[in-house]
Amino acid sequence: MGLAGFGVGVLDSLIKGQGNGLLGALSETVVPWFLLAFLAGAVAKDRRYSFGAVAGIVATMMALAGFYFVNSLIFSYWSTTVLSGFQEQLLSGKVYFALGILSGALCGAFGAWWKQHLSLGPVIALGVAFVLEAMVRAAFKNSLFGYADQVAVIEFIVGALWVALALVATLELRHRHDLRRVT
Repeated sequence: MGLAGFGVGVLDSLIKGQGNGLLGALSETVVPWFLLAFLAGAVAKDRRYSFGAVAGIVATMMALAGFYFVNSLIFSYWSTTVLSGFQEQLLSGKVYFALGILSGALCGAFGAWWKQHLSLGPVIALGVAFVLEAMVRAAFKNSLFGYADQVAVIEFIVGALWVALALVATLELRHRHDLRRVT
């Protein structure tokens, strides 16, 4: 999951670019990073919450490393080497790394919880996070950026789609699990 996380971070940095336009605004959303950690916890080999939390942290840290690696190649004009540019970018994101440890552990544990119990609570909570972030963006659209309305609509739709897909997947997995117990 670490390599996939790194790839997500690279992709996010490339999409963001200079941070202009709708794509730049979309890359500022935080909930997809929660989704990455959740999925890492859900696919962890061990079903214990602690392993899910570690998987979520690893995926999040690798994604942030990928993000800042690409940023170092694009934005570190003043650095003498690629390595020093990468180090400068990593240091500029230390707050995000600290927050990523917390969110990665929490969302990874939620992913493991979902995998272990096939509970709807964690997947609905993640969908609600999408919707809540969209509502905050919509409420503060004048103070955030010019694309807040569009980003809020996209996040709301993605949150609703996530809940619908997660509901269908969870119910299907429950059904398969029940069939295995009968046979």
